[in-house]
Amino acid sequence: MKTTTARRFAHTTLLAAALAAIPTAAGAVPPQPGTPMAESFSYDFPAGVACAGFDLRVEASGATGRVRELLDRNGDVVRELTTGRGYDLTFTNLATNKTYFVRSSGSSQVTIPNTDGTFSSVIRGSALIILFPDDKPAGPISYVIKGRSAFDLLANRSTFTSLEIQGRITDVCAVLG
Repeated sequence: MKTTTARRFAHTTLLAAALAAIPTAAGAVPPQPGTPMAESFSYDFPAGVACAGFDLRVEASGATGRVRELLDRNGDVVRELTTGRGYDLTFTNLATNKTYFVRSSGSSQVTIPNTDGTFSSVIRGSALIILFPDDKPAGPISYVIKGRSAFDLLANRSTFTSLEIQGRITDVCAVLG
């Protein structure tokens, strides 16, 4: 079952360097500009959403990132900038209780609102990307990336329409499967 908050968790963690963009818990909602990211949160994804064969728990803690909005002279947002140390992540296969831990390094994310209401984003550094079955490319996929991730999102900031990755990719589902 897909929810916008689950998506926000995926994208936010990814977006905040473990996002995504990310997108349940109040901690899963993107922080307001000028405020720090939530200290910690946990989310359980049913089988078929983040990993094909099992329920996946993602626990996040230790982030020190901040979100800033950059405005044009009319006060319109022209980009959002998320910088700092992202979340340390613990992934758990809920069927076997096998875990995988990732310590975050620093990262930065720039998100630009497009004129058609969609968003384009680039993350440099550590990122978590969880693709759901209706994303492009289609999931379920859960990757931890160390490098550069560029993607486009629909206006809901929840659905990927494109993804390009450069760097080291760890397939969380394969590690825990």
